Amino acid sequence: MGNTHGRATAITVLTPLRRGWTLWLVPSFFVASRVPLVTATLRKLSFIHFARWSVLKRIAHNGPPQGEDTLSYRYLFFESNFNGSWDAYIDAFSHIIPSRMRAVWGGSYGFPGPLPVTPFKDYISRNEFEADHYWSAYPEASTTMVLSALEVQERLRDLMREAETVTPEQFGAAYRDALTDLQRHL
Repeated sequence: MGNTHGRATAITVLTPLRRGWTLWLVPSFFVASRVPLVTATLRKLSFIHFARWSVLKRIAHNGPPQGEDTLSYRYLFFESNFNGSWDAYIDAFSHIIPSRMRAVWGGSYGFPGPLPVTPFKDYISRNEFEADHYWSAYPEASTTMVLSALEVQERLRDLMREAETVTPEQFGAAYRDALTDLQRHL
């Protein structure tokens, strides 16, 4: 699958929207981008590296000799990067935030609803585009692994700063405390 690099997988979905649905989506996306409570559940899914929904009103024009394209509909554009399998990713969205899936994709033509999950997977599959190019900064690391590495790095920096001002005995105690605290990250 061209959308996979190491542990990371990309997904890109483009679906035509019913007329008027953008009147709901645009303000919803605005609120979701500014009110953390709206996206709290989604952000807790640590296997997601990145996720974004947007509304396409037009296709970018690259200038001559390309002609300008006119869209018959506005489109919902979804792109994401995640760890794990495609099936597990779709399952998570369907089962964990089904009402949000209805709120976002509910105005897309042919949307079957998030549950049962098999018709939803078929819908996503029919509207998915494979990435021509996909790059991951840490292809062998999951999001959880990267966050753990950052936590270890920060704690070690603190320990190094502390080492300059404490006795060897105090440093030994601080080192043991750091190892105990960081066990879940190692």
